[in-house]
Amino acid sequence: MDRVVVLGATGTIGKVIVKDLVESGIDVVAADLDQTRLKELETWIGKKITTTTLNIRELEATKDVLRQGRVCVNATNYVFNLDAMKAASAVGVDVLDLGGLFKMTNEQLKLDAQMKEANILAITGMGSDPGSSNVFCRYGVNVLDSAEEIHIRYGSTSSGATFAFAADTVIDEAVKNAIAVKNGVLVDIPPLADEEFTHFHKDLGIQKTYSIIHSELATLPTSFPGVKEITYKDTWDPATIEKIRMLDELGLVDTAELEDGTVPRRQLVSLLGKVLSRKEKPVWGKDSLLVEVVGKKDGNDARVRLELLTGYHEEWGVSPTQYATAIPASIVSQMLLKGEITEKGVKPPELCVDPEVFLSYLKKKNVELFFTYSEMKKQ
Repeated sequence: MDRVVVLGATGTIGKVIVKDLVESGIDVVAADLDQTRLKELETWIGKKITTTTLNIRELEATKDVLRQGRVCVNATNYVFNLDAMKAASAVGVDVLDLGGLFKMTNEQLKLDAQMKEANILAITGMGSDPGSSNVFCRYGVNVLDSAEEIHIRYGSTSSGATFAFAADTVIDEAVKNAIAVKNGVLVDIPPLADEEFTHFHKDLGIQKTYSIIHSELATLPTSFPGVKEITYKDTWDPATIEKIRMLDELGLVDTAELEDGTVPRRQLVSLLGKVLSRKEKPVWGKDSLLVEVVGKKDGNDARVRLELLTGYHEEWGVSPTQYATAIPASIVSQMLLKGEITEKGVKPPELCVDPEVFLSYLKKKNVELFFTYSEMKKQ
């Protein structure tokens, strides 16, 4: 039964995962809360898919849906990652998600024994970043004899107040403390701080990037314990930063219940989904995922640089960030179906996804991939 179940299938990223799986010849079960949106998804896909309404909070119903496939891609909000994993372990289905924003990822890693007992694999964070970024890190570490630094950067030339994936996650990234490894120690950094100018591909140029909380920092320090500096920084459109900071100051991103039971964040996210589409449309440019691994090769200082460029997908009407996030999840679910990933338990991508195989799939997609190796030799 070579079928993939996609949870959150009508979401910003979920629908693109479904699209790529179907275009790759994979049978898909698309599950989501809203029947109307599932119908819209069917129309957009344009090919036969199985759809089903599902509330992921309902364990028995989720188990029934997961039994219809061999692999589950959880494209729901990261707060439901544990729910998806527990349902998957109960029915013996491999599962992957799009990231846990550091703290959730740490909670997921605690279920390693449970997943091994169920003889399944749960991959934490297999989108763009986390996801491709983790696999690129493994590739760079493999090239070098020893790695000393890992730096992940995300750049974009899109403009306007955009929420290219779940608005709730974007807000969290902007208001929660970031994490980095400095001198071998995990440290907190204020959100959108520790600014620097990053040199991306010439199509993007030099951009200011900021530290934000990200799932890579939950696993890379233990996956590569010899690396003494690990950082993640992202470029942010000033319009988006300004608006989120204002909302934060007004208390509208708070997640605590008010006296009347209202949760400001919940109300805000709901409204954003309804009104943003009516406002001025963003201008889509190109996205860059850049990973640099610094260390030693044959006793010399060396640097490995992988950069993935993604543009607006005209045929699908999909933004660069949507495409870059969805495609890795589709690729790895297909690798699982083909038996190209065999580990069990809870694993981050850098410990279970073969980078050479992954890159061979990625190069066939609507992306550009650049590899640079430099070495400083003594004369």
